[in-house]
Amino acid sequence: MSDDEQLNPVRLWREWFVKSEKAWSQAMTDMMGDERFSKGMGRYMQEALHSHRMFSESMAQYLANLNLPSRQDVLDVSDRLGQVEDALASVQVELRELRMRLAQGVAPASPQAGVAKPARTKRPPEPV
Repeated sequence: MSDDEQLNPVRLWREWFVKSEKAWSQAMTDMMGDERFSKGMGRYMQEALHSHRMFSESMAQYLANLNLPSRQDVLDVSDRLGQVEDALASVQVELRELRMRLAQGVAPASPQAGVAKPARTKRPPEPV
């Protein structure tokens, strides 16, 4: 090997980095494999979820006192708006179909198409 290959700072840094990464990975694997770590992490997650729930409830109460919508209220409105948009889209489709039928000269299908209509005269219907 030449002196340039031995003193290459990038190669030396890369070797140090790879060795450090392996050492850290092994240390973390050993630490997370311990039962105490698992129990501690479980307790921490339970406490974090509890504090998040308490904060959410208190913020919802605070917003209700100020007569402002909460996150859930906004999500509910969003869901309702989505339903309205879906209904509007279906009405638009039906309207397009109706316009195409009218443009082609085809009479639109009415719900009472099969029902016989009375004769249109000036005389009242005869009693039975």
